[in-house]
Amino acid sequence: MQKISKLFFLWIVLAGFIVTISYAQDKNGAIIFLADRSDSTLFIVNQLRFNHRNDLFITEQPVPQITSQNSQQISPLKINRLAFASAALVSMNYAAYQPFKKAWWQEERSTFHFYQGWRRDRGYLDFGWHDTLYGHIDKLGHYYCSKIMSEQFFEICRWIGFEQRSSKIIAPVLSSILMLEIEIYDGFFKDWGFSLADFAANELGAFSPLIREQIPFLQNFQLKFSYHPSRQPNKEPSFIKDYAGMTFWLSCSVHPWLPVKAKEWYPAWLNLAIGYGVTKQTRGDIELYLAPDIDWMKIPIGRSQTMISIKRILNYIHFPCLTLRLTPEQKFYPFYF
Repeated sequence: MQKISKLFFLWIVLAGFIVTISYAQDKNGAIIFLADRSDSTLFIVNQLRFNHRNDLFITEQPVPQITSQNSQQISPLKINRLAFASAALVSMNYAAYQPFKKAWWQEERSTFHFYQGWRRDRGYLDFGWHDTLYGHIDKLGHYYCSKIMSEQFFEICRWIGFEQRSSKIIAPVLSSILMLEIEIYDGFFKDWGFSLADFAANELGAFSPLIREQIPFLQNFQLKFSYHPSRQPNKEPSFIKDYAGMTFWLSCSVHPWLPVKAKEWYPAWLNLAIGYGVTKQTRGDIELYLAPDIDWMKIPIGRSQTMISIKRILNYIHFPCLTLRLTPEQKFYPFYF
């Protein structure tokens, strides 16, 4: 049964990837990518260009017909990269299954059901404040992971050769599929269940890059993560369930809100972050923190594509610095992670 489940979920990922590619369309319904099934090569059939703001335009040139005579003249996707990325995705998905199995999926199985909350017999489908044992910090984890995967899948799709608009569609769909695996699998365990709240957090995280693009105000805020081992409980096999050691940070840009004169001397990369954590593994008190933070993308060094990618990854982490804990009791940390 376990082997069948693994193969089933691997198939979902691969099928979702293929279906998403095959049906990626522009808003007018025109197929942007067309598969030439005679030789399994994928071609771009629309002439595309971008302006200085990276807005996408389709030129008025007619769409060329793909034939054996002119197929080599049309810019192909990098099929070797597509194959490599697909194989890597399936392999990493299988590898990620192992720590989740060890941490969560050793309990008694049951028929598929929805998760009400830790009290089992009542709750608001895990949306209520008292439905969780973990202060909903697990929901932040779902959002955070989905967001990271969506952003990284976008970069991978561009690396493969997909145009920008299609990459923006493929990336969140892939992120959603991968996170949906976890919820479906949870649904078959007696102590858990398919959590609609987790699912909602997954979808918000996966599509947050698109939402932030449509609502520029949200670009002033970033969700970051920090972790220190809490050693509670002592027998946990991995940090995945160590919620007491996790802190999620809402990093807020300060520079845009300052008076004009203050902007001249205040560094644009220096943010203010609000941290959220819990004191215990289960049913602990809420911890709130206040700390400075760095927006690495605004540091005016390293303009190469490699450095931009590194800074983008660094922006996922809240690095150790002086911190003030606000609740449950005030405490100053000269160095907190």
